Order: sequence, then C-alpha cells, then structure tokens
Amino acid sequence: MPVSDRERLLALARQLQVVSAAKDWECLAQLDRLAADWASRSPALLPADEEMRVAWQELAAAHAAAHAACKQALHEAGVRLRDLQHHNEAHKAYAWQEQFS
Repeated sequence: MPVSDRERLLALARQLQVVSAAKDWECLAQLDRLAADWASRSPALLPADEEMRVAWQELAAAHAAAHAACKQALHEAGVRLRDLQHHNEAHKAYAWQEQFS
C-alpha cells in the first residue's frame, strides 16, 4: 500500500520536532528543504480533505517551531561569540597594561 501525502506530512512533522529538540542542525537543514515546499503552500491549494489540512497544519507548525529553534540557537551563538570576543579584548588590554607597568 503506497504511503499517502498525509502520512508523509505527519511523518515529516514528527521528524522536524525530534530533530529540532535534539538540536541536530545538519539533519534539520535537510528536513527543512523537504518541508519548505509543503509548509509554504497556501491551505487553499490543498485538497479539501480535512485530514490532509490537519496534517498540513501540523507540518506548518512543526516547521515554524524548528525555524524558531534555529533562530534562538543563532542568537545564543552570537551572544557567546561576542562574550568570547570581549573576553579576548579584555585579556589583550590587561596583557598590554602589564607589559608597560
């Protein structure tokens, strides 16, 4: 029995949730490419089947949550990099001051 689009959407939504929670960014990038086409479709373009619409909504929600997780991780990485840069600059200033003391 072939797998329906509905089953594919639900499986993809579950995978997005699991991979996003695990912060597996490489796998998430691959899944994002698969999900982006479906998630970007207007609900009006989907079949009138209510189960299909529910599956699309679950995928769209999982895709949006994964996007938010990526955005948060990027923000946290930026904060950490700025902290490291400031620490490095402070260390250099201290070393420079010690050199001339």
